Amino acid sequence: MMKIGCNTVAFRKNSLEFALDKISAAGYEYVEVEANLSWCPHADPWTDDPIKFKEKIANSGFKGVSAIGSHRELITSEQGVKDILQSLKWSKDAGVPIVLTGEGRLSGTMTREDALIILKDRLAEIAEVAEQNRVYLALEDHGSISLASLDGLPTIVSLVKSDWIGVNFDTANIHRGDYVGTDRGGYEWKLGQIAGHSEVELLRRVVNSVKHLHIKDVVGRDAVTLGKGDIDLLGCIKILKDANFDGVLSYETEGMQSPEESQAMIVASKQFLIDALKP
Repeated sequence: MMKIGCNTVAFRKNSLEFALDKISAAGYEYVEVEANLSWCPHADPWTDDPIKFKEKIANSGFKGVSAIGSHRELITSEQGVKDILQSLKWSKDAGVPIVLTGEGRLSGTMTREDALIILKDRLAEIAEVAEQNRVYLALEDHGSISLASLDGLPTIVSLVKSDWIGVNFDTANIHRGDYVGTDRGGYEWKLGQIAGHSEVELLRRVVNSVKHLHIKDVVGRDAVTLGKGDIDLLGCIKILKDANFDGVLSYETEGMQSPEESQAMIVASKQFLIDALKP
């Protein structure tokens, strides 16, 4: 049975404690916590005490954390790789089962082939640490390769054969641009050409590798309440049901709204998911 969660990024302009209170009040049993530098620093695996983090989640009434979002530049940044390795080690003690990231961007005149060679080496190192700590790394349709074509995300996930490397599928990212990234310099959305394939087509390609899912709806490029936008959410849920996916559907926005608007969105979206998951 699929589980219902919510990402703290809905309240990214507020503290982690504020976000946990709001998401718990909305009745969510699982929470995803952003660890995304200046975009949303609700957790920092370099400085936060993992045991205190785990206790804070439990004391907020959740059954658990579904994942931490730690998007980094794996292709172009050695620091990004170090951040992910630290996140995996920290997550073991923090009670976090999955670390989410994207592959990042191609730099300058770098070809896709060059980038895949770099990614393969770096993912091999990451996979070893993931296995040692029994924490999954889930790669999202989030960067220059995974958002560019239908075979981008499947190709990245297949670079390294490991049970500890999987997919964090985002239902809406392909509708929003061709690059979303975070590093210590800030964050950037490259709102270029929207993908020529649908979210349903892409999910079919990777469903057997999905460990976690960002369930997101958009109108144009703006995140909205589930069921109010352009995304074929019910089509995605059917694919997941048919594949016996039993992980967390984590509702995600970009936290652009006021806390009051975000609260209304997460409450309504939870009801949408309850209804959508009925037998």
